[in-house]
Amino acid sequence: MTDTSLRTSVLATVDRFCREHVQPAIADMERTADFPYELYRQAGELGLFRIDVPEEFGGIGMDHVLPLLAAERIARTSPAFAVTFANCADVLTPIIAKAAPHIAQSIVPQVAEGSKIPCISMSEPLAGSDVSAMRTRATKVDGGYRLNGRKMWCTNGSVGDVFVVFAKTDPDAGSRGISAFLVEYGVAGFERGRDEPLTGLRGNPTSELVFDDVFVPETHRLGAENEGFKIAMLTLDSARLNAAGMALGTATAALEIARIYALQRQQFGKPIFQHQGLQFLIAELAAEIEMSKAVWLKGLDALGRGDAKETTALASVAKLLCTEMAVRVTTECVQIMGANGLSKENSAERLMRDSRAFQIFDGTPQIQRLLIARHLVRDGLMIF
Repeated sequence: MTDTSLRTSVLATVDRFCREHVQPAIADMERTADFPYELYRQAGELGLFRIDVPEEFGGIGMDHVLPLLAAERIARTSPAFAVTFANCADVLTPIIAKAAPHIAQSIVPQVAEGSKIPCISMSEPLAGSDVSAMRTRATKVDGGYRLNGRKMWCTNGSVGDVFVVFAKTDPDAGSRGISAFLVEYGVAGFERGRDEPLTGLRGNPTSELVFDDVFVPETHRLGAENEGFKIAMLTLDSARLNAAGMALGTATAALEIARIYALQRQQFGKPIFQHQGLQFLIAELAAEIEMSKAVWLKGLDALGRGDAKETTALASVAKLLCTEMAVRVTTECVQIMGANGLSKENSAERLMRDSRAFQIFDGTPQIQRLLIARHLVRDGLMIF
């Protein structure tokens, strides 16, 4: 099977999985906000977490682009489960690249099959965009490190099994004094805090983590000491393209719901789609989706070619455009549907709530503008 036919086959499997399993699970996720363990297990059985995992770890060994395409498709049905799916690849990247071989061999296959839920934890109460402000400390001791501190906003933190945790090993060195560690839940001193009651993404818990003198063996450090910031950067471009793609999928789903509604809803003797004011609005929203998608696909192309410089620039542009577009599109789609758009009987209001998160994580719009401006100062216009 060629790479193209395999990609088509995988995406067809993703679409079927969304129809048969994700869609029926949404009502319970919205009602309870509980993590969908059964849905996660089904995704693992289908091999969805294996897509870009190297074959030596039991994966399919495809490139890093296919999981991003899959996450966009899942987000058309459930942005919340799309984040859970995308988080898996984001966590595996630094483990595969930087973990000791025997550690990676013991953990990656279990994550790839869906039997272990992975998490990545960097943010803290006083350290979000300003990573160098983190206060969690990893103090060197005989045979390893003692980890002390508190983390926030950890995706799937309350259900996770294995965590990539970033901590200061040189408190005076800013971002150059951060190291990354692999910590499995269950070790002494590692406790889960509360889940944040977020506006959207129900069923995708965002959690507090507490580390109280947790011993981490030196073998569980990822990469060299004080290399943590560089390790975080390994995943950032793909994570931003992931956020952009999931926002794109969310907006696409919302506009399709509004389009169908506008064709069916009758006012003043004809479908509301035939009223020019509404017709033009829907056309504008469709154009915004297509423009944003073009930039996102250009970023995926750079990622697939391994052009790191181009990928970094386009990842920031795509995240800025796609996430801001998604908030506008989903909000307007609720408006198009009027009171029906506000009803939880329809998906439009859920998609509107979910879309907001994509603007915030992996770098806010303000951070993306800053990064784009830095690129312009250093390298000029992004004409590739």
